[in-house]
Amino acid sequence: MHVKHKIAVMAAATALFAVPGVAVSQAAAGPGWHHVQDFPSSDEGGCHARGQWYLENGVHAYECRPAGVWELWVLTDS
Repeated sequence: MHVKHKIAVMAAATALFAVPGVAVSQAAAGPGWHHVQDFPSSDEGGCHARGQWYLENGVHAYECRPAGVWELWVLTDS
């Protein structure tokens, strides 16, 4: 089961490269928190919707952090 989990995490990390608006430097596949996307300050719902997508595709957690815009951060293979 552990191998399947690692494959899911790697698939999610690989999917980061296909997400529009995500810079390659932001799509690091290593463990820890990664900033993956910004949303307008009026679109907190969009941030959470995209965070849920990442949860369904193998990340451990996500956070929408207010910083003038909503920053989406995901936690990978910690």
